[in-house]
Amino acid sequence: MKKMLVLAAFALAACGVGGGPQTQSLHVENGWATPTPGGVNVSAGYVTLVNDSDTADALIAANSTRAANVDLHEMNMSGAIMQMRSVASVQVPAHGSVTLEPGGTHLMFNGVATPFAEGERIPVQLTFEHAGVVSVDLPVSRAAPEHQH
Repeated sequence: MKKMLVLAAFALAACGVGGGPQTQSLHVENGWATPTPGGVNVSAGYVTLVNDSDTADALIAANSTRAANVDLHEMNMSGAIMQMRSVASVQVPAHGSVTLEPGGTHLMFNGVATPFAEGERIPVQLTFEHAGVVSVDLPVSRAAPEHQH
């Protein structure tokens, strides 16, 4: 019986580790992407990144099968002009969160071949410096959906 318990413990432990990044301490909330009306091949994506770990992390890349590429972008006002530029990473503090939102830092989907239709979900892979890849499906909406986890 004792041998069976030890084997069962090893089997359960093997299910919880290895094979992929441990992301329990970093999760994504309140994600959404904007629709792309006919003729438009870019979209923006917004999420809240929550880091429950003791170590700061950084979003360093994003990709989606629905876009040629996904950049990390930041918008800033320069006088009366809104400027947008790519950023290399988005820092997520230990035991903190950062929100990618309209008018600020966001995901920029470039080369969208098939329009993002309101109500569908866009698969996105977010790559973090420490947590690795976190996959999410962003609902397409003209405005932020109701608060979600």
